[in-house]
Amino acid sequence: MADAITPSSPLSSAGFSDVDASNPAGPSDERHPTLYYDDGTVVLSALAQDGSRQYFRVHRSILCRHSPVIADMFALPPLLAKGSKTCIAESYDGVVHVQMPDSAEELTSFLTMFYDPLGTAYKRFDPNTPVLVEGALKLAMKYECDALRRRIIESLEADWPQTLAQWDARRAEAVILRSEHSLQLTGKVDGRYLDDRLPEPASAIRIASDHGIPSILPAAFYQLALLSTDADWDAYRANGGKHLRFGARTARWRLLDKRDLMRLVHGQKLLAGHTRAIGTDIFGLRCQRGVKGCTKARNDCWKYFQENAPNSMDDPLDILHDCMRLDTLFTDLPCAACTAEITVMAEKKRRELWRSLPAVFNLQ
Repeated sequence: MADAITPSSPLSSAGFSDVDASNPAGPSDERHPTLYYDDGTVVLSALAQDGSRQYFRVHRSILCRHSPVIADMFALPPLLAKGSKTCIAESYDGVVHVQMPDSAEELTSFLTMFYDPLGTAYKRFDPNTPVLVEGALKLAMKYECDALRRRIIESLEADWPQTLAQWDARRAEAVILRSEHSLQLTGKVDGRYLDDRLPEPASAIRIASDHGIPSILPAAFYQLALLSTDADWDAYRANGGKHLRFGARTARWRLLDKRDLMRLVHGQKLLAGHTRAIGTDIFGLRCQRGVKGCTKARNDCWKYFQENAPNSMDDPLDILHDCMRLDTLFTDLPCAACTAEITVMAEKKRRELWRSLPAVFNLQ
C-alpha cells in the first residue's frame, strides 16, 4: 500500500508495518488512553518525543470525511499478505495499520479535534489553547482539513480581539476576574490563578506567525508589550506561585524568535511615545475659555496618572480610556467644556492608536 502513494502526497512518507496481532506492540510502545476505540477501523501510529510508538485506533470514515488527502490514501486497496486473498499484510490488532510521519503529540491534538466536535477540551480564555491546538492546526493544513482549520482559527480569534470594542469587553472581563482573585488569600479561584484564566500572548504570537493568522497579532503584541520580560510563564510557576498569587501576568518568552522580539521593542518604543503625547496633546493645553483653575486641573489630572497609576503608564489605551471618564476619577475637574473636549480627543486618539497597531509592531 505504501508504494502506491504518490510522492506528491503529504502522506508519501507514511509507512505501513506488518505487526503480529497477537503481540502488537513493543515493550516501550502503547495504545493511546483515549483515542483507541475498539470499533475503530484503522490504526495510526506515530513516534512520541521519548522515542516510543503510540497507537491510535480510530474510524476511517471520520478521517476521510474531513480530509481529502487521507480519503485519497484510503481509496487505494490494502496490500494483502503474500499468498493470501483476504489477510491484510500491514495490520495491527486486526485492522489496517498506518505509520504516520507526524509526531504522536501532533497526532493526538489532531485526532482529538475530530472526537471533540464541540471543542470542550479548549476553554475560552485558556492560556494553553495555542499550545494545545498547534499540532492540530499544523496537520489540518497538511492534510487539507479546511473546516477544522477554520474552527481552530475561530477559537483563537475569539480569545484575541480584532476590534477596539472587543478589546474593551475583554478588558472589562479581566478587571472583574482580577477583583475576584484579589479577595482570595491564595490568589486562586477554583484552583487557578488569574494568569491561568486569561490568554497568554507569546504562544498566540508563535502560532499566528507560524500558521498565517495575522488577525490576532496586534492584540497579542499589545498585551505582550505590557509585560515585563522577568514575568516568565515557567519561572513563575516553578517558585510556588509567589508572584501569581498577587495577580501577576506572564508570557512564554522562550517561544519568541528574534523577529518577534524586534517587533516588540519597536512597538514598546512607539507606545511610550503615544503615552507622552497624551500629556502634551490632551492635558498640556490651556483652557481656551480662560476659566480660572481649569489649566491647573488639567495638569493635576496628568500628574495623578503619572504618580498614582505607574503600571498603566505603559498602556496608552488604558490611560485614554480613563481620560474618557474623568468625572469618575476626580473631584477637581477642568471646566465642563474642557472635560468634554478631553473625552472627545481621548476617544479619537484611542481609535487611531488601535488602527495603527499593525504599524506600531511592524506587522504590515
